Amino acid sequence: MIRQVLLMGIIVLGLAACASNEPIGKVAAASKQADIRTQLAISYMQRNQLEVAREELEHALKLAPDHSEANHAMAALQERLGNNNQAERHFRQAVRSDAENSQAAHDFGTFLCRRGRVQEALEQYETALSNPLYRQPDITNLRAGECLITQGNAKAAEPYFRKALRINPGLSLALYHMADINFRRENYLSARGYIERYFSIAPKTPESLLLAYKIEQKLNVPKVAEEYASLLRGKFAGSKQAQELEKLTRTRK
Repeated sequence: MIRQVLLMGIIVLGLAACASNEPIGKVAAASKQADIRTQLAISYMQRNQLEVAREELEHALKLAPDHSEANHAMAALQERLGNNNQAERHFRQAVRSDAENSQAAHDFGTFLCRRGRVQEALEQYETALSNPLYRQPDITNLRAGECLITQGNAKAAEPYFRKALRINPGLSLALYHMADINFRRENYLSARGYIERYFSIAPKTPESLLLAYKIEQKLNVPKVAEEYASLLRGKFAGSKQAQELEKLTRTRK
């Protein structure tokens, strides 16, 4: 009798476990299918097959409406299509659904910055940076600094560039921005140090050559300044920086 009771108890417990696991299994299967469709959509987006990508993401989100990666991919797709309201809605869902999806928070920050919503952008960047497992904190610090630069707030931007360079000393854009900030503050030797580090790892651009020219002029080294000027004229003759250079050289004569 006792054995029969125990056996019945085991059967009841087993049935209860199956009943409770069934919806969990369905959710896991739906999430797995959403994963697959999201990866397919991303590959279609990379090939610029946007309509097919949209269909795959719609299927993924029907299966799992809160799927963070699917919402993230849909946000990126809607931004490419110019549907900014829909893009923002999906970005918010992506970040809300997974606090560790730091790439979604980073991309949402960049989306907001492009629309002049700097403070909101910084909040998203900080969300990304709060994850100790995030793999690209140097890039997020760089983008946060650049976002502040668009507002003309170099003072607030500088700590972000410094953090980026502590993580990745070879981050060329952060070096360029630090050279520019120091030049504007009349810290010309520091500016030279940063721009020389930039040139050691990155291709010369019209912006960097013009900045280097200005730095050497302020340091009263005309020979080096003229070398940068010659490179700017020779490589980027039609650029607006080359035109600015000509204006500067005319005023010095």
